[in-house]
Amino acid sequence: MNKKKIAITILLIISIVITMFIIHTIQKSNRRKVQQEIIENWTIEETNIIKEDEIIEEFSDSAIGKLKIPILSLDAEIAEGTDSQILSKYIGHLKNSSIWDGNVVLASHNRGENVVHYFENIHKLQEGDLIVYITRWGQRKYKVESVIKVKETDWSITENSEENIITLITCIKGKKELRLCVKAVEI
Repeated sequence: MNKKKIAITILLIISIVITMFIIHTIQKSNRRKVQQEIIENWTIEETNIIKEDEIIEEFSDSAIGKLKIPILSLDAEIAEGTDSQILSKYIGHLKNSSIWDGNVVLASHNRGENVVHYFENIHKLQEGDLIVYITRWGQRKYKVESVIKVKETDWSITENSEENIITLITCIKGKKELRLCVKAVEI
């Protein structure tokens, strides 16, 4: 009798694991389909991501642009610099990186008091997710290529590039020596 209960328990556990795997696979597939639809059907009118006059007029005096990540419902202004005053209100643009062509590097908090934490959910980004960068010079769409952890001393992620890419950087809670880095390429 005891062997029967163990066998039933093992079968039940295996069934649960298989069910969880199937659910995870379906959710991942659905996310990819939704993201692909956003990318394929992306127009100003359909997604309302930007308005025609927003490129010129919709920035505050301190802002140099906007960052939008539809899958995270992120819509935030970008200001030049990454000092504590800038990062308390905006996403910061790393001064030594490109502002338009090449590697655009942006930073923001992901938690904290008395500061905005626009990058609190960028760890949820996956390959293929859409990022929209809007400036006075125009707008660009990027597709996430990687989400990785790098050492805080690794500045290679900020090096310029021949292709247009955007790099998002934030701290990792409890790991002072590491940074989360999202790289996306123009599409």
